[in-house]
Amino acid sequence: MLSRISISIIITNYNYERYVGQAIESALHQTRPADEIIVLDDGSTDGSRRVISSYGDRITPIFQANEGIKSISNTGYGHSNGTLIIYLDADDVLYPNALEHVEKMYSPGVAKIQFDLDVIDQNGSFLGRRYCNFPRPISAAETAAYFERFGTYTWPVTSGNAYSRSFLEEVMPLTPPVSHDGALNTIAPLYGRVETIIEPLGQYRLHNRNISRINDTGQINIVPDFASRIRIRKLEFDMLRDHARRIGKPLPQNDLLDHELVFVNYRIMARKLEHEDGTDADRSLMGLWWKAILVIWHGPYGYGAAIKHLVWVCSLTPLPNRLARLLIHARYSRARPLSNLRKLLSFARLSTSP
Repeated sequence: MLSRISISIIITNYNYERYVGQAIESALHQTRPADEIIVLDDGSTDGSRRVISSYGDRITPIFQANEGIKSISNTGYGHSNGTLIIYLDADDVLYPNALEHVEKMYSPGVAKIQFDLDVIDQNGSFLGRRYCNFPRPISAAETAAYFERFGTYTWPVTSGNAYSRSFLEEVMPLTPPVSHDGALNTIAPLYGRVETIIEPLGQYRLHNRNISRINDTGQINIVPDFASRIRIRKLEFDMLRDHARRIGKPLPQNDLLDHELVFVNYRIMARKLEHEDGTDADRSLMGLWWKAILVIWHGPYGYGAAIKHLVWVCSLTPLPNRLARLLIHARYSRARPLSNLRKLLSFARLSTSP
């Protein structure tokens, strides 16, 4: 029988005065207490320091000058001691039973344990969906087989992962293209088993300040910068190939982005928005559509989710670019659904009028 492992929660914060207290409270009120809670503030200019300091010695605060998201995970890891480490974004929260479930899934040889997250809005209201929304139990062996075949797998955002120290010791410090979660999740199967818990063990918050909606100039977009996301993902796959070569693990030789539905979708939408980075100029739109069909067929999607994905790609791909732009904006601006619907109906009437 394994001796009791230690678990560290590292909360990373930058100007989240509104949310960081909720993240800390969720870490403090676990049915299986965390062995250490580190709160790393990356030079916040709001009232975050006051909120963090109010918890006294119940947490370990680290205040540093702003260094950006590329470095804070390295800093947090360097101050931690846990067998398992959870990086909790300051705008997210863990459910009280999160550590209890994670501990039960751990055994030697695990690279990480991942779990579903309920998606909430800026006010904490449940939005009726999960991330990743795993449709059924997925074994570590199944994930390994999928990764061996396709070079990728389904994984959640930062707060939905518990990384083993044995894995992190192999790869840290890491210099990712943007953030550590993409890089760590991409390379994790090379270094050990990936265990999956399909029950949601926390909440992932969507709001206007999410880094995923900030473009290269620092402006917040309604529609993500697809070209930038594709470029970053390609860099993460370059990192994956570097690590695979270093430790002698084989990977598929084809374009790994072809096996991720999110990024096949991004490529199609970037083409429709005429906002590509030029690296996919030789790919036909119908070729991308066919890649999406194959990913849906092979991917770990439930029946309902697969139908929704099929409807989306089969609706978007043949549309004229002007109408496709409206559909894409409607998808990413849920706060204005009626306005977008009116635009779509208006264009449809114009398109069918004699």
